[in-house]
Amino acid sequence: MNILQISAPKSGSYWLYTVLIRIMEKKGMEHKSFIQKQPEFRCMKDLTLSFNGQPGVDMIDIEDEGFFYRVSSVVKEPIADLEQYVHSLSIAWTHSSFCTNSFEAFSLFDKKICIIRDPRDRALSSAKFAFTSYMRQHYPSSYSSPKEYLSGEYERLLEQWVWHVGNYLLYKDKLEVHFVFYDRLLSDFDHELHSLLNYLGITLSVSEQKEITDAVTFSAMKGISPGHLQKGESGKWAMLLNASQKELAVEKAGKLMRMLNFPLEAEQKNFPEVPHIIPKDELEELLEQIEWQGLFQ
Repeated sequence: MNILQISAPKSGSYWLYTVLIRIMEKKGMEHKSFIQKQPEFRCMKDLTLSFNGQPGVDMIDIEDEGFFYRVSSVVKEPIADLEQYVHSLSIAWTHSSFCTNSFEAFSLFDKKICIIRDPRDRALSSAKFAFTSYMRQHYPSSYSSPKEYLSGEYERLLEQWVWHVGNYLLYKDKLEVHFVFYDRLLSDFDHELHSLLNYLGITLSVSEQKEITDAVTFSAMKGISPGHLQKGESGKWAMLLNASQKELAVEKAGKLMRMLNFPLEAEQKNFPEVPHIIPKDELEELLEQIEWQGLFQ
C-alpha cells in the first residue's frame, strides 16, 4: 500500500504522518522510502530541520510544471518516472494545492488522506512558526514579529486555505480523498482513528489502537519534536484574534467553514465534518472568486 497525505502547511501534517507510521508498524507493513535511497540523503540525513527525521520523509510537489521530490529548502528535484517514484515509497506527503497534474499523481496512490485544520488556528500557528529557528534559517520572513506577520499575511492565509481545502473537497470523489480533521483528532481521537482505519481497510485490536493513541498524544510528540509542534489546541482563535480578524475570517472563509461545520462564533461547540452532499455549484463559485482575485498564490 502507498499513501499520499495532503495538507495546507501547519494543519497537522506531522501528526497525521506519525499516526500512519504507527498504524503500519502495528500491522507489520514494510515502510519503503524513495528519498532515503537517493545519493544526497547521505549528506543531509543528520540535518536539523523542522522535526526529527524530516530529511528521510518523502515529500512531493505536484505542480502544473511537473512533479518534484523535495526536502525543505535543501533539495528540490524533478521526478524522472512518477509511477516508479510512487511505487518506491509507502507514504508521501504534499502541501501542493490542486492543479492540472493532481489527477495523474493521485491516481497512482492507493490511498489519499487530507487533513484539515480550522483556518483561524492555522493562521495563528503559521505566524508563530514563522519565527522558529528552522523557519528563520530556511524561509526567513521580512516581518519583525508573529503579530506583524499575522497582520500582513492573515487574509492571504485565509484565501489560501479556501483554495486548498475547497478544491480537494470539490474533487473529493474523483480523487478518492478521505478527510481527517485536526480539531477532531484533538477532541475525539478514537473516532478519527477508527474512521481512518476503515478507509485504509486495516483492522487493529482494541489494545493496538490504544497503543497508537498513547504514542501519538500531542504531549508525547512534542517531546520528540518541540520545534515543530506548538500548543496542540483548537479554538485559540476565539481568544487571540481581534474582532476585525474574526469578521474577516467569516467574510473570506465563512462559506467553506459552514460547509465543513466549523464553528463561526466562539460560543459554538460543533465539530467539523464532511457534508453528506457537497454543494459543488456553491464551491465552484467560491473558488472562481478566489482565482479571479489571485489571492491563493
